[in-house]
Amino acid sequence: MEFSGSSRIAGVGAYLPNNRVTSRSLMEEVNSTRFGTPVTYIDRLAGIKERRISDENMLPSDMAIRASENALEDAGVSPGDIDLVVYCGIDRDWQEPATAHRVQSIIGAEKATCFDLSNACHGFMNGLSVADAFIAKGGIDNALVCTGEKTSHVMYSFMERIKNTNSKAEFRKWLGSLTVGDAGGAMVVQRSAAGDGLRWVGFQSQGEHAELCWWRHKEEGGLEGEMVMDRISRTVVDLHRGMIDATYEKLDWSPGSADWLYCHQAGAGPHQELVKVAGMAPDYAPITYDYYGNLASATIPVNIALNRPKRGDRLLIFGAGSGISVCQAGMVF
Repeated sequence: MEFSGSSRIAGVGAYLPNNRVTSRSLMEEVNSTRFGTPVTYIDRLAGIKERRISDENMLPSDMAIRASENALEDAGVSPGDIDLVVYCGIDRDWQEPATAHRVQSIIGAEKATCFDLSNACHGFMNGLSVADAFIAKGGIDNALVCTGEKTSHVMYSFMERIKNTNSKAEFRKWLGSLTVGDAGGAMVVQRSAAGDGLRWVGFQSQGEHAELCWWRHKEEGGLEGEMVMDRISRTVVDLHRGMIDATYEKLDWSPGSADWLYCHQAGAGPHQELVKVAGMAPDYAPITYDYYGNLASATIPVNIALNRPKRGDRLLIFGAGSGISVCQAGMVF
């Protein structure tokens, strides 16, 4: 699926909890050396030194709300002017109703239509595309796309399983859960003006890889799942490599045309490979994985908020999520 866009990013916001937890401390807690894995493994191999962990009583919507308030302020848009709220997180407050309703209520977006959309770490990019479609049809003027990822609860659940196993295979299966971090991200999206906004976006999904990274609640309580991160990362890089020529052709860009590359970030290795796929210098591809970990669907908005482009800059965005789904997008900020 591909299309030319009709919207622009009017404002972007992020929320990062204050509590810092190092990768080394997590590996020490699970006693990784039992499996022949040094406590520096995540830090050294994935480049993830630490991540932020939210307070126990903080809901996913709380992080989305704080990020949304920052995005609204950045855009100079009143909550009452928001026509659509799309919440895109893996984590939600409830099974029902949609978490977007709590975001709408707390920020005061009384007239907004609300719903949730979820597609693993790729959800935010899907949310932007849906908001763009509503704007293209003329049904709305302002959309708020937001997420709040409290992935630490998954991390701590699988840490308990690692502590209670002596199986190296199970340790490897669950190790990827220790790379995540909590965050909120949001964007206010409006109709694009001449020369700015989303120029083109292309999506691709390959469902045969769905079982490489999954988790679910067990009937008896707790979680089950696995995260085969090396195979996921290789597949994501391969998919992006297969798309990049068409992306540049559709955008009428070359590797030197983009000012910034913003990628979904699972760690150092895949990110470095994606920079090579784009044909860009690493200096133009800011990272968040080093001190924040894998932020799931919040990665792209947090990265843009922390490493802010100038108005008129060209942004190349590589999205990805388990399943596997990927996208490439070009926009003028």
